[in-house]
Amino acid sequence: MSEPVSPPPPTTKTEPNSATPSTPAPAAELAATRPLRQRPARNNRLRTGMVVALVVLLFIILALIIAGIGSFRRPSSAQNRLTPRDLILQPTTIATTVAPQSSASTAVVDIAPRFAAAYQQLGGLRRLGLPISPALLLNGREVQWFERARVEYWPELAGTPYEFQIGLVGVEYVAGRTFLRPEPFESRPDLRYFLETGFGVGGLFLQFWEENGGLMSFGYPISAEFDEVQPDGRAFRVQYFERARFELHPEAAGTPYVVQLGLLGSALYFGESRPQTVQPRPTPVP
Repeated sequence: MSEPVSPPPPTTKTEPNSATPSTPAPAAELAATRPLRQRPARNNRLRTGMVVALVVLLFIILALIIAGIGSFRRPSSAQNRLTPRDLILQPTTIATTVAPQSSASTAVVDIAPRFAAAYQQLGGLRRLGLPISPALLLNGREVQWFERARVEYWPELAGTPYEFQIGLVGVEYVAGRTFLRPEPFESRPDLRYFLETGFGVGGLFLQFWEENGGLMSFGYPISAEFDEVQPDGRAFRVQYFERARFELHPEAAGTPYVVQLGLLGSALYFGESRPQTVQPRPTPVP
């Protein structure tokens, strides 16, 4: 009997030129390290996006602030704006407001810092009206124009009541006109005669003169009372003083505004036309 023959051991079939793996595949290493390399780039993009968003937000806030300031300072429409004559009838009004600079434009005019304290001391809105010019030089002197007056700064009189004075706008406004003087008369409680100019003041005009600063504020009378037609066609009972024109407004009888001051500052500053009414001969005082 022959011995059994054992089968040959199995052999492993190999592909030609194939490499035997001995280490992890390089692709797996790349996949594992890719997030680490991409993280700095992603952070940079996030930071850039946040900076851009912050800049855009700042521009939006700045635009809103500018728009808000512009709407706050924009003058109201002509239909809602009070005229200077309406403003004088208001019990309280802020002096810093919109005032006409010419017939075609408007601008905000403030009381100059140098004249702010003097504005209140000299009578404020009712006496001076609204500011219509910045501080400027007139014949070498610093002044500021208001609707009813011109306030002048006299530094050589600093520390005295005459450091700030109201200009002689009444004298300047009626320059070239002649007013007839009444016959001299004796003063009495309701009618006062001023020998300095030869004119008298009485009634409501005298009361207003005495209660609102007298000689310091208005100066001496330079005309008698008479009815004057203004360039706009309105007529008032008026009397001229060195620094003002008094106007009688019967429609405001019983109020503090029955006597008002004419807008001589505006008329002179803007070069407005002036009335040419001839004063009638004064009636002799009995």
